[in-house]
Amino acid sequence: MRRVLFWMHLGAGALISLLVIFFSVTGALLAYERPIVRAADEHSYRIDPSRQQIRLPLDALMALVTAALPAPVEMVTTHQDPHLPVELQTVNRSVYFVDPYSGKVTGPESPRLRGFFAQVTALHRWFGLSNASHAAAIAVKGVAALLLLFLLLSGAILWIPGFWTRNSLLAGIVPRLDGHVRARYFNWHKVTGFWIGLPLSIVVMTGVIMAYPWANAQLFRLAGSPQPPGRGNGAVLRRRAPGKFSLPAHLEQSFAQATSGVEDWQSTSLRLPPGKEGLSFLVDRGDGGHPEKREQVLSDPNTLEVLHREPFASLNRGQRWRAWVRFIHTGEAGGWWGETLAALTACGAVLLSFTGLVLFFNRLLRWRRRTTHHKANTIEISA
Repeated sequence: MRRVLFWMHLGAGALISLLVIFFSVTGALLAYERPIVRAADEHSYRIDPSRQQIRLPLDALMALVTAALPAPVEMVTTHQDPHLPVELQTVNRSVYFVDPYSGKVTGPESPRLRGFFAQVTALHRWFGLSNASHAAAIAVKGVAALLLLFLLLSGAILWIPGFWTRNSLLAGIVPRLDGHVRARYFNWHKVTGFWIGLPLSIVVMTGVIMAYPWANAQLFRLAGSPQPPGRGNGAVLRRRAPGKFSLPAHLEQSFAQATSGVEDWQSTSLRLPPGKEGLSFLVDRGDGGHPEKREQVLSDPNTLEVLHREPFASLNRGQRWRAWVRFIHTGEAGGWWGETLAALTACGAVLLSFTGLVLFFNRLLRWRRRTTHHKANTIEISA
């Protein structure tokens, strides 16, 4: 059984190694996206609220700046910190900063940096293909993720030494820099699998949940919670229905109503155009990487009355688990150390796949040499 498992492990690894390297490299590039973009943005605005200036109402501010923007506004984000600007995202994904005291507009902010991360994200999610090919790309990713889960499970079984000794244990957890090339790569393969096996399994399982509706449904079954309708596949982006990107009236009051009762809120975002149900706000009490600090607010655009408020605690267990999936997958749930762990895991997956490919081709070459040598001996004996 161990021999059969080994050949299945070897074949599956050779089949998806290049895909694993591709997703690992793009994932590693995305690991620090938020802090890098945030650091770049901090050099783009200089707001000093101590100049005895009065903060402009949001309605007046938007009336001043929207005409100067080259595209309609898709999202408006305000911050409680008086040193931070009002952020505007247009339909073409450009980001502009507005001084809430003077109305000065700067931007688009870091277009090349944001464009780079957008391209890498598209490659990581669906190979950079067009919208029509997203379903096929997600299916390929899902199959690769399932095979990678099998590799991690079978690799964990194959890692177990036949006899537990100090040397056999050290050979599986301590990297070697000496010895024959093949033995060294085999050691690196085992050691890398030992150290990144658990975090890589978590990354892959969360990826499977986002890729497959049945895996998403299984998460809710494990949580013992009913699955909300229309949320079968967390990997497919829910695009809003097309509509006129017009700003609703009484923005200042709308934002004030959305944040009422949330004293420690840090940022509030309104995405346009408004849905049929009303204005949809996302109130965040954190830095964007913690779903338990987020709150969805739905308000009436005419009366400004809050129709529905959905804090994280009001969600059922399955919804709370599902909300964490994406942030666990990217490492954002753990802050800088979680992002670092995700980056190291992605780099480890590259090394794991590379050493696996080297061992595969080494075995293939040795098999061909043996076959050629056997044929030569057979010819000599026949002669």
